Amino acid sequence: MTAAVSRRRKPAKTDTERAEAIRASAAHLADLRRAHGAAPPDVPLPSLATVRLVCPVPDASWCTSPAQLCAELAE
Repeated sequence: MTAAVSRRRKPAKTDTERAEAIRASAAHLADLRRAHGAAPPDVPLPSLATVRLVCPVPDASWCTSPAQLCAELAE
C-alpha cells in the first residue's frame, strides 16, 4: 500500500508591512479628526446664529412690470 499524500493547506496570509502601515495611517487620521473636530476651548464661538427672514414671493400677482411687483412686495 502506498501512503496517502496529504495536501497541505496554504499557510494563512499574514499581514504585510504595507497593510500594517495602512491601518496605522487610518488610525492616525481618525485620531486627528477626533482631536480637531471641535474648536479649541479658548476660542469664543457665537452663541446664536443670525436668522434672516425672507418674505415669500406671492403666488398670484397681477403685476406685469417689475416696478409694480416691487411696490406690491414692499406693502
